Amino acid sequence: MYLKVEISDTPAKLEHGLMFRPKLGENDGMIFKFSYPKKLSFWGLNTYIPLDIAFINTNNKISRISHISPLSTKIVSSDIPCDIAIEANYNYFKKNKIKVGDSIFFKKITDKIGYISFF
Repeated sequence: MYLKVEISDTPAKLEHGLMFRPKLGENDGMIFKFSYPKKLSFWGLNTYIPLDIAFINTNNKISRISHISPLSTKIVSSDIPCDIAIEANYNYFKKNKIKVGDSIFFKKITDKIGYISFF
C-alpha cells in the first residue's frame, strides 16, 4: 500500500498545507518535512476535509496518529519531537491497518510529489 503525497517542505507550504481544498483523493495525502525535530502542532482552520495525521519520529516510526476535524481550531500535537507529519483522509490509517510503531519509507518522485509505504 502506497500513499501518494504532495511534499510540503518550505515555510509557505508548511503553513498552507491542505487548507481550502474541497477534496482529497482516496490514497492521496501530504507529507510535512521539517528541517529539525520538534514538537509539531496542527489544526483544521480553513481545512474542509476531515483528516488523520501521523507524526513521525527521527527513526521514521509513527509515534502518534490523531484526527483533525474540518475548520477546527483545536490543536493536535505530537507527543515527542518529530520532523515529519503525514496527513491523509480520515480513517486512512485505520482502514489500512497502519498503527503507532509502524515505519515509513518515503520516495521522492519530483520536487512536489512522493510516495510513502508503511511497514
